[in-house]
Amino acid sequence: MQKRLDEISSAISRGVPVLTVNARLSRSLLSEYDSRMQASGLKAWPTPLILPFSSWLSALFEEHIPDEPLLGPARAQALWEKIVSEDKDLPEAGLYNSGAADTAFEAYRLIKEYGVRLPEDIYLTGEARALKRWAKAYEGEIKRLGFVDRLALPQRLAVLIKAKRLPVPEEAVIAGFDEFTPAASAVIEALEQNGVKVSFWPGGGGGTKGAVTVRAYGDEVEEVVQAARWIRTLPQGARIGIIAPELNRYRDIINREFAAELDPASVLLSSDKRAVFNISLGAPLSEEPLVSSALAILFVNGGREDVDKLASVFMSPYLLDERDRLAFSRLDAELRRENRLKSSLNDIRKKAGFGADLTGRLGLWVKGLSGTGKKALPSYWAHNLSGLLKNIGWLSPIRLNSVEFQALKAWNSLLEEFAGLDDIIGSIPRAEAVSRIFSIAGKIMHQAETPGSRVQVLGLLESAGLFFDHVWLLGCHEFALPSQPSPNPFIPVFIQREYNLPRSSHERELRFSKSTVDRILSSAPLVEVSFPLRADDKELKASPLFKGCEVSSPKIDSTSRLKDDIHSRFSLEKLEEGERIPVGPEEKKSIRGGTNIIKDQSICPFKAFATHRLKAASIEVPELGLPYSKRGTILHNALRLFWEKAEGSERLKKMIEAGELDGYIKETADKALKGIDLFPLSERFMAIERERCESVIRDWVALELKRGPFKVKTMELETKIDAGGLVITGRLDRVDEDGSGREIVIDYKSGDVKADWLSERPREPQLFIYSLTGRYDAISFARIAPGECRFIGISSRAELLPGIKGVEGNEDKFNGMEWERLMEFWKGVIERLGRDFLEGVCSIDPIDAKDQPPCLRCGLTTLCRIGGMEDDGDES
Repeated sequence: MQKRLDEISSAISRGVPVLTVNARLSRSLLSEYDSRMQASGLKAWPTPLILPFSSWLSALFEEHIPDEPLLGPARAQALWEKIVSEDKDLPEAGLYNSGAADTAFEAYRLIKEYGVRLPEDIYLTGEARALKRWAKAYEGEIKRLGFVDRLALPQRLAVLIKAKRLPVPEEAVIAGFDEFTPAASAVIEALEQNGVKVSFWPGGGGGTKGAVTVRAYGDEVEEVVQAARWIRTLPQGARIGIIAPELNRYRDIINREFAAELDPASVLLSSDKRAVFNISLGAPLSEEPLVSSALAILFVNGGREDVDKLASVFMSPYLLDERDRLAFSRLDAELRRENRLKSSLNDIRKKAGFGADLTGRLGLWVKGLSGTGKKALPSYWAHNLSGLLKNIGWLSPIRLNSVEFQALKAWNSLLEEFAGLDDIIGSIPRAEAVSRIFSIAGKIMHQAETPGSRVQVLGLLESAGLFFDHVWLLGCHEFALPSQPSPNPFIPVFIQREYNLPRSSHERELRFSKSTVDRILSSAPLVEVSFPLRADDKELKASPLFKGCEVSSPKIDSTSRLKDDIHSRFSLEKLEEGERIPVGPEEKKSIRGGTNIIKDQSICPFKAFATHRLKAASIEVPELGLPYSKRGTILHNALRLFWEKAEGSERLKKMIEAGELDGYIKETADKALKGIDLFPLSERFMAIERERCESVIRDWVALELKRGPFKVKTMELETKIDAGGLVITGRLDRVDEDGSGREIVIDYKSGDVKADWLSERPREPQLFIYSLTGRYDAISFARIAPGECRFIGISSRAELLPGIKGVEGNEDKFNGMEWERLMEFWKGVIERLGRDFLEGVCSIDPIDAKDQPPCLRCGLTTLCRIGGMEDDGDES
């Protein structure tokens, strides 16, 4: 390794241009050379010429042929997409979809780089014929516009160099290439024919291969975790290469697990991130948080938008400061409680309670969106959209760090490129302009430059020409190395194989993988190779390139991640499970919640504590249509209105005899709906809801008619109830009196009801509570739902309510208890739950209900963290 670095440094010191396979190798060689110059005692030295081969070609052309401008990537993509979209034969060929243009453009790139000549149309597929048609139109348009395509640059320069019409160096080093395309080879051949001494670094032969250890781990996450822990065992200052054939697949796992293991404090939001590792694979510019924020703002069109979409805009720290984000979060929660799926920019400006400055800026935003339906050139929209971002104060709340500054620079460059598309795209509306900017951002791979790190995470190609002290090859299973063929559908496979195009055949991929692995094994004295035993529900084996190597599964248990070590690093207040936090006298005065306090205490003591004492609440999720809670309220109101007039069985029968029932049911449904906010339902949906309400009332009346004589004694009766010292307010939906004077409590339920009359922790304790307010002979839920109307209750004797069996004569089914003893049991249950609440019983102890697990609908599981209680011992 040292010998090869000495060779390249010697050439650089002589002023020899070094043309590399990629920008990463250029930066690495430049850094190595600068370090050597500093170590030699020099304070200044000439800047060496080290740059990617493709950049050297562009610079050579632009310097010596300035009258012929090169076509930029954005312009090239836009021109190609225009040609594809305007192809009149597309509908017949059936080829067009969202990715067709991109795939075809990649095929065109392969044709230019590998000198592919497509035969006559008779030998081609429909896709290949379309590609020929588009390529011809594309080249014609480039010529008409007066540009030079970058894909044609190598061939053009090769001709000029051979003709000695361009100055060339006496010597050049070509660095880091595993293979050359015919286009690149043509340029190198022209240089050599023109007398240039061309040398290739690091040269063939591979050199001494490092010792190889093959490791197998359960899955990709465990594999990455072990690689991170292995890094911690290596000497400080060692150069480490983590190389992954499928880096795109591993990227997120590496980012998460390496940060947790190598920079544990980075998982805390308040900590500064250190550059402890560097990943070569960039992400689409559109995924950069700063750029994503700008795009989200620009996609707001001024009309009614999804609340979630607006939340992504206003909760961004790039637009609002902390105080204003808090104001918006309150409004967001209110909109969700009201089941508002949509809102508008103007509504938010008026309702959020922002400061005067922000309210003014949002006014400029609303004003700036007027007249956005007009068409204009991309240059106009680039200036207009950039001005809008400035006017509304985008980026004003924060101070950009280095990574964000680079993202902003890339964003501004994107807008400049878009502004140069006037002659290609023409006039377009604002919405299309924003969509095109988003599309361009999604195709630009952005990688921020960060301070040098001893840990480099690379793909197979990015590792070319680099040397390390230690290398770990990740994900080397049978399907990743060699990779699977993936021929481009726009070039016939037989042609791809004839020209030896990338990904065209198994044989081609095997040869390439062998040579690449040989190069990697020669890049470090020690090489670790690993693979997951399972991924995507498939059992995996090691890559055949490591056949014959012994496979082991050594594990490093030592870790520094905060999840496992947080108690030793921070002094936290400890609260033992089961410890109580009693309600104080002053707090007791402020507690509100009615019967729900007892219900929550029964279902889970922590839920009662968090909801009624900490005032914790989950964020509502808006639903399409009318939420169940409003439907329940409508039915409650409708039945109250109905019985206010019907009064009981006698009056009900008279209404039926007079033919008044249907009319009264419709009148009742109309009144019930008028009292409810039904936004954003249309008139048609309201009509459907009205019909639903009428249907349920009819079903319920039919059930009531099966009872004996009764009258509705009270409705919506509010009463105070002492539950073990906790005074709560209850509201009895209805109390009936039958013909014998026996009283029955009825509680309406539009949802599912699970009655558990003998449980110490009932799921629905309301009837237990209401039984304390008098001497009743029956208590029952009234299940009011389409097609499911019925009584679900219990009574002292049979036939008090349809379908309800009495306790009398069935005492064996109630633990031998008669009705009076059962009432006493319910009283004891409620008083104990009330005392538990007051005494501060707040353990995380949900009831065991497999048919309806309470945690699924709780909404507070992120607060109690019950999902992680069983995983506290996990390492990852």
